[in-house]
Amino acid sequence: MAVDSNNDILTIDQAAELLKVGNRTIYKLLSNERQPGKIFAKKVGRTWRILRPEIERFLSEEHGGAYQMSINQANKK
Repeated sequence: MAVDSNNDILTIDQAAELLKVGNRTIYKLLSNERQPGKIFAKKVGRTWRILRPEIERFLSEEHGGAYQMSINQANKK
């Protein structure tokens, strides 16, 4: 999977800022397996890395598709 240079790999802090929640909330939502209601992420060393599309998938799933606008589009406004 190719990752472009749009900061598609997020840290915990970046994911928390993007979702406007605290770091603890992100930690509770993370999973190293794809599960409903969880954000799929991988650990690299002692830190988690999250792909931006996983955040978008989580939002779409969690809210029944209510968030049709991608995070990229929302941030441009």
